[in-house]
Amino acid sequence: MTIILIVIIIFCFGLIGFKLSSYYINRKKFFSSLVLMLSNIEADVVFSRDKLANILRKNIQVCASNDLRTLCEKIIFAIDNKEIITPEAFEQIKILRNDERQLLYKFFSSLGRYDAFAQSKEIKTYQLAINDYNKEAQEECKKYSGLFVKLGIIIGILVCLLII
Repeated sequence: MTIILIVIIIFCFGLIGFKLSSYYINRKKFFSSLVLMLSNIEADVVFSRDKLANILRKNIQVCASNDLRTLCEKIIFAIDNKEIITPEAFEQIKILRNDERQLLYKFFSSLGRYDAFAQSKEIKTYQLAINDYNKEAQEECKKYSGLFVKLGIIIGILVCLLII
């Protein structure tokens, strides 16, 4: 009976560690998907010259991140209903810091306001900043995602030792 209790405690603390590490994993997924999506959007703006909502709908398929997919769906909804994209759409994404939210808000607000050539230059400018965020998210994920899982398991083992 004690072995089952020990396994359950270690599993629960490992699960808590995994939940804490999911923040960094989701940030990595978000920015990796965003970088890929920006490349595709730029190519579509330059070559297909389709409507912005259609371009986003097509590129939503490459989103591995649920947060980015949700954000794009809100932006598509705003474009279809001829509404202004508000900063509140970005506030619901908890994995982003304020500076990242502001940058994404400025980027998505500026989409579709220029001709194809100027829009391509604008996207490339934002790609540079987002690539920096992507590298930072990759490094944080590498550092901290495994750390929280290991700490959860170690704390679970310590709790088991204290109980026994």
